[in-house]
Amino acid sequence: MTPSASPALDRRFLHLALTETAERFSLHGMKALLTLYLVNHVLAQNPADYVGLTSLRAAVEGVTGPLTPLAFASQLYGLYAALTYLVLPVGGWIGDRWIGRRGAVIAGALLIGGGHLCLGIERWLVPGLALVILGTGAMKANLSAQVGALFPPGDARRERALAIYLAFLNVGVMLGPLVSGWLAQRWGWRYGFGAAAVAIGVALLVYLRAPPGPDGQAQLRPNNPAATQPRQDGSMAAAVAAILVTILAFCAYEQVSNLFLVWVDRAVQPRIGDFAVPAAWFVAADGLFTILLVIAVAAIGRWRARRGLAMWSAGWSLMAGCAAMVAGYGVLAIGGAHVGTALAALILLDLGVVLVWPAALGIVTGAATSGRAGMMVGMFFLHGFVANLVVGRIGGWYETMSPSAFWLLHAAIAGGALLLAGATRHIIDQQVTHSTPAAAAAAA
Repeated sequence: MTPSASPALDRRFLHLALTETAERFSLHGMKALLTLYLVNHVLAQNPADYVGLTSLRAAVEGVTGPLTPLAFASQLYGLYAALTYLVLPVGGWIGDRWIGRRGAVIAGALLIGGGHLCLGIERWLVPGLALVILGTGAMKANLSAQVGALFPPGDARRERALAIYLAFLNVGVMLGPLVSGWLAQRWGWRYGFGAAAVAIGVALLVYLRAPPGPDGQAQLRPNNPAATQPRQDGSMAAAVAAILVTILAFCAYEQVSNLFLVWVDRAVQPRIGDFAVPAAWFVAADGLFTILLVIAVAAIGRWRARRGLAMWSAGWSLMAGCAAMVAGYGVLAIGGAHVGTALAALILLDLGVVLVWPAALGIVTGAATSGRAGMMVGMFFLHGFVANLVVGRIGGWYETMSPSAFWLLHAAIAGGALLLAGATRHIIDQQVTHSTPAAAAAAA
């Protein structure tokens, strides 16, 4: 299944998707190591040996009060992850208005690679994280915007392409933690971060070989009427509703890359025979489950279409995804510290992502004007900024709550997203005329 009928567009889409795959390999490989690296290595030594870390901790504790090493590691993880999303609208604006999306992607890849190399030097942890944050802001929004720009307004293939794009990027989410986690456990932390640096180099090479396409900057000429024409397949009200639902949903989901891994490492302690399974591998399982669920949801949509059954709407897709996240954290709350519990919870949480993320992003890109697509995608990704701030803060409560209460709290947050999705469903379904990603995939 391809996102378009044009071979040129298919090749460009494939290069963009593979670039995102390598970029996610890089970022999620590093992200899966970060909290464990801080707890088990950095904060177990003298923090003064790390450039800027003592000052950063003093600044954070000036807001939160004194923190244990685990609580500070959670706060630093949340702050890093949140800032990678906060800078996305700026990165999208730079691509839209200044250096073009191609230039922004190239600059972002170089910054990310430099950041990973700094992490490998160890004492440059804080400057390395700063470079990764800046590079992610330049790269992420401008990649996704280029995918949306491949399709004209009202084209349902956009949602199908975004669903396929989600599967591609989760290949990177799966492989990055597998490779970086194993290298870090077998050879040392710097080898895990080194693999992330190599991956972003691969991403840049793949992107540079992409067939030419619309860069976005040319659409911004004041004398170009198309630059100010809104897309006709959605509305700003629906986009705002989708963004708010996604923010709440991801305030629950994003704990998967933070304290969930600490819980797996300390409470579950998974093993295969004599082999201690790295906790980071559960992030790889997260990516694998997402890929399989994208395929499954698309197959169900295709089956319903062939039988003439009604497709679920974008609003219902958001509601079903939030409900799956509630169920996932419910499983963690009642299932105990077992590998089966962790995997079952991941499946439900990933089902939530598969239903929420492509539907919401499709609504947002459909509502964006062509000259502001990068900025609108950046606004959508602000859900990650808010979610990771919340995740970092809540993660600091892990040591003061029982595991059941901790996971029930996250189920309650996902429940809030479900209530909001239900309250805004009529706005979304009345004003968004395109189908959900699964329905679009079924129409292939």
